[in-house]
Amino acid sequence: MIYLSRKITFSSAYRYFQEKFSENKNKEIFGSFYSDHGLGHNFALEITISGKVSPETGMVINLVEIDKVLKEVTEPLDHHHLNMDVPFFKEKVPTPENIALYCYEEIKSRLPKKVDLIKVRLYEGENLWADYYG
Repeated sequence: MIYLSRKITFSSAYRYFQEKFSENKNKEIFGSFYSDHGLGHNFALEITISGKVSPETGMVINLVEIDKVLKEVTEPLDHHHLNMDVPFFKEKVPTPENIALYCYEEIKSRLPKKVDLIKVRLYEGENLWADYYG
């Protein structure tokens, strides 16, 4: 079995906030990530897929197809405020863990059946990342 990985970058704003918590509890739990205006970060989304190599093309999947899927998934996130612009984050705190989960589900639903999505890795900046294996 072959494993193939691909990466795309995007930038988003977000606010760590839980509506059911008081302002003091939000500040206590989320610290500097709780702000009135939100924070902006650069992200890198890396996926790992697996499948059989086609004897005709020599590929598991055409990279044009992967790039199309990654662009479709990250376009609603790129240069948007996640809490305000992405329905998934209306009720979920946009942590790296939840963003990775969102991306995994969105990518999996768009990949052809012949390809298995093994892992999504979401980097927030250079020294924080979350892996999701489904």
